[in-house]
Amino acid sequence: MRDFRVLRPPYRRVPWKNGLGSTLEIATDAAEAGAPWTWRLSFADVPLRAAFSHFAGIDRHIAVLEGAGLVLERGAARIEAPREGQAFAFAGEDSIIGEPVGPGVIDANLMLDRRHWLGALEILRVAVTQEVTIESDLVLIHARKPACSVEIRIEDESRTLPADSTFICGGTVTIAATEATLVVARIAHR
Repeated sequence: MRDFRVLRPPYRRVPWKNGLGSTLEIATDAAEAGAPWTWRLSFADVPLRAAFSHFAGIDRHIAVLEGAGLVLERGAARIEAPREGQAFAFAGEDSIIGEPVGPGVIDANLMLDRRHWLGALEILRVAVTQEVTIESDLVLIHARKPACSVEIRIEDESRTLPADSTFICGGTVTIAATEATLVVARIAHR
């Protein structure tokens, strides 16, 4: 089987750059905890209306992982962050305000240094068995829902992905999932 990693909790809690909240850092290319990164996948609690941190040179992708929803304000535009499918993409320099719709909102956030990476973030909410094939220079798959069945296949081998763990590999990956909420990130070199 091709090289892969599986990350498991505990994940590192990191304060927001603007000091108004915190995020759970799920995966990053940083050499060590707290070191600079060029890509990062994180999950943030969004308890109240707040401005997003400014990240010059970073492309961001955001979707609602848990809770009723998240409204994003960019100038006069109000955008509902998706709960399923492709995440909303924007530049880290954009002035964005996020407002949770009710309590318990958690967002999934992929951040990419645009000098090095292109990418996308997607939330898959799988009720019945579904198979999905993903291909990218780097593929991240996080199994969110506690009672889930997620099998990862690469070439002729398969692995079970435990709940709340994150699989990282390059190339082509096939996911077979049942009763699962998956966070899928595709990251490609520029």
